[in-house]
Amino acid sequence: MKILNWVSATLDHAVPLAALFRRAEASTPVGLDQRPESVHLRLATLGPDLARNTLVGVADDGAVAAYAEVADMGEADGVRRLRLTAVAHPELPADVRTELHRWLIERADQLRRAGGTAQAAVLGTRCAENDGAGHRLLIEDGFSLARHERDLVLAVPELPPAVEVPPGLVLESVDERYEELARLAHNEAYAESTAAVRPDQRSWPQHAITHPRFLPDLSCLLLAEVSRPDNPVAAFLFALADDDADEPIAVLHCLGTRPPWRRRGLATAMIVRALHQARSSSFRRLRLQVSDTNEPALALYRRLGFAESGRGYAVLMRQLTAD
Repeated sequence: MKILNWVSATLDHAVPLAALFRRAEASTPVGLDQRPESVHLRLATLGPDLARNTLVGVADDGAVAAYAEVADMGEADGVRRLRLTAVAHPELPADVRTELHRWLIERADQLRRAGGTAQAAVLGTRCAENDGAGHRLLIEDGFSLARHERDLVLAVPELPPAVEVPPGLVLESVDERYEELARLAHNEAYAESTAAVRPDQRSWPQHAITHPRFLPDLSCLLLAEVSRPDNPVAAFLFALADDDADEPIAVLHCLGTRPPWRRRGLATAMIVRALHQARSSSFRRLRLQVSDTNEPALALYRRLGFAESGRGYAVLMRQLTAD
C-alpha cells in the first residue's frame, strides 16, 4: 500500500475516515471516534478551517489510509494551544508517518505565526501506549511525556448506593437557565489544567447540551440553595453516550467542581446519581478518562470501583516558539 494523492478533508470524508480510525484503534488505541456520525461532527467543529487544517492521504486502492489534523484549542495565559492528530494505516511504510508529522509541525507553526510572530504555542498529541515507533518519532522531534490519560470503566450495580448531597446544595437536572453559569463554572473548575478545553459562548453548547450524544438524564448540576451574588453552580457532570461501544455505555464526559466547593463529596454525589440514572436508562457501564497527574480524582474513581479498561494513552507536548 502506498499514498497516491494528498488532499484536504471535507465532510464527505467522514465515512472513509471512520473506517481508518477503526482500523487504527484496533491496534494502537488513542480514543479516536469510530462512527461516521461522530467523525462528521469532529470535522464540522473545525468549521471554515477544515480544509487548511487537515490532510488526507488516498492510497493506491482508493481507500483513505492517512490523516492529519491541527485543531486550535484556544489560548491560555497568552499561549496558543494546538492539538495534533496523525493516523496512518498500519500497512503504510514508516516514512508516511514522518511525512504526516512534518506537515503537522509546519501547519502548527503557520497558525502560531498567524497569531503574531512573538506568540508562543504548545503542541499536544496522543500516542498509544504500545506505539513504540510513534513515541520515538515524537521524542526525537522534541516532544516530552506530559501525562497518561487513564480510561476507566465501572459496571453499574443493580442497587446503587444512596445519593447523599452535602448540606446547602441541591442536585438539579441540566437546565438551559444555567447554561452560561455552567460554562463559567466549567472554565473555573478547569482553570489549572493546561490540557483542558475552556469553551467560549459560541462553542460551549456543542461541548455540552447540544452535543449529539448528550445524555440529559445522566447529566446534572449541583447548585447552592441559598441565593448568592456569584455563580450558584458549584459542580457539574455532563454525560454522553459511547457510540463506539458494542453495549450501552455512558461516558462521564465532563465532571468538575469549582475550587471553593472541593473536598465536600460533590463528585461522589453526582457519580452516584449517574449510576441510578444509568440503571433506569439501560446503561450497564460508565466510562471516564482522567489524567494520572490528577491524583485526587484518580483515587476517588478507584474508591468508587472504576478500573482500567486498557484503552488509555500517553499525551506528549512540545513548545513552539518564535525563531
